[in-house]
Amino acid sequence: MNKKKRIRNFVIICMLLILMLACLSTGGTSSDLSVTVDIAPADIDVGDAFTIKLSMYNQGDYNVDISQIKLPDALLEGATLKDIDPPAIIANAEGGQTPFNLSTTIAPQGRETITFTFEAKQAGDFSGSGGVVVGSGESVFQVRVLVGGQTTVGTTPGPVGDQTPIKTGEIPYQSVVQISALVEVDDRELIGWTGSGTIISPDGLILTNAHVVLSDRFYVVKDLIISLTVAQDAPPVQTYLASILQADARLDLAVIKIRADMNGNPVNSASLNLPAVPLGNSDSLQLGDSIVIIGYPGIGGETITLTRGEVSGFTSEEPYGNRAFVKTSATIAGGNSGGLAANSKGEIIGVPTQLGSGDVQAGFVDCRPLADTNRDGVIDNNDTCVPGGGFINALRPIKLAVAMIDAAKRGEVAVEAGSSTGEEYDPSGDVFFSDDFSDPSSGWYAATDSNGMTAYQNGEFVIEVTRTDYFIWSDINYIFDNIVMVVDARVINSVGDGDFGFICGILDNENFTVLEIAEDGYFAFWKYKNGEYVSLVEWTYSDEIANGSPYTLGAFCGTQKLALAVNGSLLAEYVDPEFQPGRIGLAAGCFDTSGIKIGFDNFVLLIQ
Repeated sequence: MNKKKRIRNFVIICMLLILMLACLSTGGTSSDLSVTVDIAPADIDVGDAFTIKLSMYNQGDYNVDISQIKLPDALLEGATLKDIDPPAIIANAEGGQTPFNLSTTIAPQGRETITFTFEAKQAGDFSGSGGVVVGSGESVFQVRVLVGGQTTVGTTPGPVGDQTPIKTGEIPYQSVVQISALVEVDDRELIGWTGSGTIISPDGLILTNAHVVLSDRFYVVKDLIISLTVAQDAPPVQTYLASILQADARLDLAVIKIRADMNGNPVNSASLNLPAVPLGNSDSLQLGDSIVIIGYPGIGGETITLTRGEVSGFTSEEPYGNRAFVKTSATIAGGNSGGLAANSKGEIIGVPTQLGSGDVQAGFVDCRPLADTNRDGVIDNNDTCVPGGGFINALRPIKLAVAMIDAAKRGEVAVEAGSSTGEEYDPSGDVFFSDDFSDPSSGWYAATDSNGMTAYQNGEFVIEVTRTDYFIWSDINYIFDNIVMVVDARVINSVGDGDFGFICGILDNENFTVLEIAEDGYFAFWKYKNGEYVSLVEWTYSDEIANGSPYTLGAFCGTQKLALAVNGSLLAEYVDPEFQPGRIGLAAGCFDTSGIKIGFDNFVLLIQ
């Protein structure tokens, strides 16, 4: 290579580098900038000096050019600016008033901190919005200084500063967070659903519902995003990632803890100083007591919502006693599930909970189907929704969460993903029909086609499904109200997530009810009504099922109730007022993988 060509190449490389640097210096926007506000000390009286520290973090891939910093005018009316560090910042011509001109560049993943020192000159609440100007945009943060009392701040999009504790009697809306579940669908990560939660300790413990944070049969939760409430009239801001410490699916309660910022950097829990709500006494609640429910409803807007109501009753449930649920006159949108129910003192006395939500069965109103759960080949609103939606009118009392909270404070981890009633199931009634399937003429429909088969084989009745996303049943023509069925079932050929169990109330091919379990440890109640799929009990995990085949299954089908048991343990009960008696049978199905084969034996039909 000659010298001239080498020089020309060197010039070209330099020009490319200059262009790249130019792109880096101008590509950053205000949305790339995270601003954290810290105010010290916590208690400020007239004449005291205090500092406001703005920590700016460039979480983008380009340089961020900052031109101005704006502080709330109200702050500068209540306090005198004494110093700015670093001193390179230049006050405008007004002299110490906002905005402050600043010419600085923050590189990608870089940080810059500006510290303002003030002297409080009068008592009062000095609050407002500030901003860091980047180009034509602005990264907004909130500042609140109470002179003569407590100091609290809210930031966007960084962490909240010293906000603890909430004052007695205040509406503690800043303690309520939105929880977003990051799920995996077809090897893609996306936000599957959102719920609400309540900060219960300054170091980042959050109380919520178990179903808000746990994976279910179709959706695997990869992470939990915590969005902080920065203002009453603004959407929450994604700020932290959290992990599960305690969860109980039957109680539908969970305690999670903030562990990192949105970039995965670990946080110092001791310095979070989040606005924690004190725990109240749910046993002291009486009929007619006023309560407020605060959360993110998921419908009708993105901002936090307050609903007022009163205690309207109590619901018992074994083994939790007469106050397993607190009923309320308020009708609460499903996104509030896991949020805050507070008394007049601003204490948390309950958690809005979809499970056991009393008489309100309005169905889902914020359905986000992500998988073909009804096997019709289409992902649409006829499929099972992810957690969220619906309406709630019941609370889990805080008393039932105390043991979990104490364990979480000790750093203990325990996740009870299984859900069952804990009751024994002892079928009763008069035996009307029994079958050990040794006689191929005992009355069950047997056939074979391209979708699968139903057949008498080796002293069992076998159902095999050879088509994906398909469901097959065989029935006998016995029609009674309030019947009990019992059968032994074993998995002959496993596909990992095949399902099987009972079908009842068969009126025709478009109207029937199914109570079943699945190989991967779940159970569900569902029905078809006029050809439309309706979920009655969502797919729910149970350790009893996860122990594996073989099983003894028991079911109650009638207008009184629907119930399903496995190996003598009651899984769930449900009352369907629309249930109509019809033919009964056995069934099996599969989803993405075909080939499930189930053998049934020792079928018994009892009449009550």
